[in-house]
Amino acid sequence: MTALGSGGTPCGCGCGSAPDLPDDPPYGGGPCGPGPCGGEELPVNPFLALRVAFGMLLGEDDFRVLMGNPRGKLMLHNAWPHGSGVIWGLGVARDGDELRVLPGLAVDGLGRELTLEAAWCVSLTAWAREWIEAHPPQQGPQAPAGRTPAADGTEPDPPRRHTVEAWILAESATCPDRPVPALADPCDVTRRHDDFSRIVETARITVRATAPAPWRPYHRVRVLLGLDEAAPGDTAGQEALREAAEVARVPAHRRAPALLAAFRRLAAADATALAPERAEGDMCPPWAPVTEDHAPVALARLTVEVTEYDRCVRIEEVRADPSVRTAVLPATTVQELVCALAPGIIGAAAEADAGGPRLIRDSLAWSREHTVLSFEVTAPLAAGSAEPEGIEITSLSGSGRGWATDEVAGIRVSADGLRVKVDLDQRPAYETVRVRVRGTGPKPLYGRHPHAPFAGLEGGPPGTADEGNDAVVTVHLPRQAAPGGPRNDAQ
Repeated sequence: MTALGSGGTPCGCGCGSAPDLPDDPPYGGGPCGPGPCGGEELPVNPFLALRVAFGMLLGEDDFRVLMGNPRGKLMLHNAWPHGSGVIWGLGVARDGDELRVLPGLAVDGLGRELTLEAAWCVSLTAWAREWIEAHPPQQGPQAPAGRTPAADGTEPDPPRRHTVEAWILAESATCPDRPVPALADPCDVTRRHDDFSRIVETARITVRATAPAPWRPYHRVRVLLGLDEAAPGDTAGQEALREAAEVARVPAHRRAPALLAAFRRLAAADATALAPERAEGDMCPPWAPVTEDHAPVALARLTVEVTEYDRCVRIEEVRADPSVRTAVLPATTVQELVCALAPGIIGAAAEADAGGPRLIRDSLAWSREHTVLSFEVTAPLAAGSAEPEGIEITSLSGSGRGWATDEVAGIRVSADGLRVKVDLDQRPAYETVRVRVRGTGPKPLYGRHPHAPFAGLEGGPPGTADEGNDAVVTVHLPRQAAPGGPRNDAQ
């Protein structure tokens, strides 16, 4: 990623600077303003620990292993189980010509804590001028820069408006601090007599043309819970869709354990397929979920309206959208959010389903020119319980003529009690047909074993031993052509 611009911090900084190292260029440094903030690496060894013994001579590399192991363990835990995002603060606001990022704390994709102790500021005009210089307007070959190709070459161009969209990111930065005297080899002509004794960890704010790709693992689980879409060729997503359909068929009072079982199966498959991202040419096995290029934390999407007139730049409207950021919630907050779902789950579990038959929605079929309706149920029906009063069929006119009641002539139940055929006197009067199979009222359908009222649609709310549920399905039938011309509601 190429930075469009970044700012020093005239507002102050929490880390010191060393006068004997070169300053950062304007708009190119970290939050420490002029100073040596940059890429000083701290050791990270999550799987390498120091083993000491009495009398062992320890050198610089041993101390790097000693402090790199706990640091690496912490970063490993931050990156994988928690993920990156903003913990607190880091608000983005405009103050006149300045764009400010306020103090705050975040964790990046490599598990490093990014702290901004003082506000980061950048001049919007200077940043916009830098952007325009990087994106010059397309002109003809004879047109001088900044002038129109017509007239006498003395008139300035008309004002040009630009809409610049960029992303404000927080990245990891380190600042060497507190130089102290150090031993040096007298034979080394490049020797230094002092060196930095501290590394201050901070955050560098940059404004970039593109945002880092979000890390969204566990695709199957996200599809199961409706957070991701599953394309036709998405094998993992289609697997999750099938699991979701199976959970939806389970009665409501048993759906929570069914969802948990599906969640565990899909999460296990996702975890097995998950692997760290590799950078091109990376020979060492990576330990972090993403590479350095994808580690920054997105703070806001920035949209700036810029007017350029006769080489002058003016900032118009500035919009900073913080909704693109990911917030890292405390575990206690997550616990309370989960508890908010408990009343629905506990209430559903408190009502035990009596096990009455249920309508299998996909089994509805019409035959004999839409005068016979057939459907299947999940459990055998009791002999004699399927009377014409237990099934109602009505249809609605599309031209305002209202509802029509379509008479049920008779009901036939198969020998095993699992399939029902409904005979009508004639096809439904209109195209929008509403079918109601009764589990309530004086004469509902009843189950054989157990002997309980019809419980409604498959996957619906529980039905009790005293009162079941109605199953209502709406279908749309094609119009029937009348002799001599098409049939419509006005005939």
